Amino acid sequence: MTTLIIGGGWSGLAAAVTLIQKGHSVHLIESAKQLGGRARNVLWHEQTIDNGQHLMIGAYDRMLAMMNLVGVKEDDAFHRFPMDITIHDTYYSPLNLSANSFFPWPLSLAWNLIRSVGVKGFFSVTKLQSSIPSLLLQEDVTVSEWLLSTSQPARLIKQLWEPLCLATLNTPIDHASAHLMATVLQDSLGKGQAAADALIPSVPLAEVFPHAAAHYIQQHGGSVSLKTRAKQLVIEQNKVTGIICQDGSTFTADNIIIALSPSQSIDLLAEHIEMNKPSEYPICTVYLQYSPDTRLAKPMLGMSGTSSQWIFDRSEQAPGLMAVVISAPGEHEEMSNDVLIKHVCREVHSLFPELAETVSDSLVIREKRATFACTVGIEKQRPQSQTNIEGLWLAGDYVANSYPATLEGAIRNGENCAQSLLNQC
Repeated sequence: MTTLIIGGGWSGLAAAVTLIQKGHSVHLIESAKQLGGRARNVLWHEQTIDNGQHLMIGAYDRMLAMMNLVGVKEDDAFHRFPMDITIHDTYYSPLNLSANSFFPWPLSLAWNLIRSVGVKGFFSVTKLQSSIPSLLLQEDVTVSEWLLSTSQPARLIKQLWEPLCLATLNTPIDHASAHLMATVLQDSLGKGQAAADALIPSVPLAEVFPHAAAHYIQQHGGSVSLKTRAKQLVIEQNKVTGIICQDGSTFTADNIIIALSPSQSIDLLAEHIEMNKPSEYPICTVYLQYSPDTRLAKPMLGMSGTSSQWIFDRSEQAPGLMAVVISAPGEHEEMSNDVLIKHVCREVHSLFPELAETVSDSLVIREKRATFACTVGIEKQRPQSQTNIEGLWLAGDYVANSYPATLEGAIRNGENCAQSLLNQC
């Protein structure tokens, strides 16, 4: 029995590894010339960088387990740091969400919050956190409505909740799902210090999982085909039998797993299955090359009151290289690359004067459909992995789970889909 997996992103690879591990015959195809999907490598000036920055935390247990299965050790792929987020604002003093203290967790987090936003601010944060269980039992609302219902002060909304919502859901707080935001907070802040640890990649993203996963698949008898685009599903008597590719070639299969982005999946399935098409939001990454000795005070720093939202120190991959991230739709989309680079450089310099206002080199990467929009009620729209067509399955980060569009969600969906398929055999 052969399973064809369409899509070589993290979810498709996780599905393939899970099936291969159980002795299943697998062929994975990917339309691009490299694996990784929306978390892939880019070659720039003979150096390998990422197409965007991904926030990964210690709570991503399924991702870490899948990496370990294919032979990637956490210590070889990440630097693990206790939660230590500082968000700089154009008006307020810096806000620290940090576990670094002489107090044990969670007192360390509380202590640093009190130092940043005072006792009243700390109690506002605890009020929001304590409201999560009841929130998840009610109908979904926007993150803005949730914040207002728990009397969050303007400073916390601007300098803490809005940046965290954009970073995790890639959706503005006026539209974002409070349920998904609450789940992220619950898993990152409510499950102990190790779960809240930041995992900062020390190698390009493809070396974190995709390359090792492909090697594992091939070493265990599976196949991986790049530059192979599925054009049409072949379905006979409500059962999949194979696909027709864009170049006219065909593949037969007993099962097919579609592990693509929402819009790609919907396009391929249009003749056979009706799916709700979500909005898809962009993420823009601006790489700035400073002098080789330039470093940030921390691996990543937050920014509020600016178009730029986060800045990552990528010096380990290229000395003096910084990556600035702008999530969700915004005015930056209308700027040319040259204008955007100058704009970002000014913003960065205004909050971090030690960084020069001009750079020696720069690159803008715009992922126009980086994630599905995590809007109110999105939980009810996300499809299940098993379809009504025999042998046809869905993976990818959009398939139903309690996470937004994250690498952990992608891994979980790939693994769960494969396990469901195995249970049917």
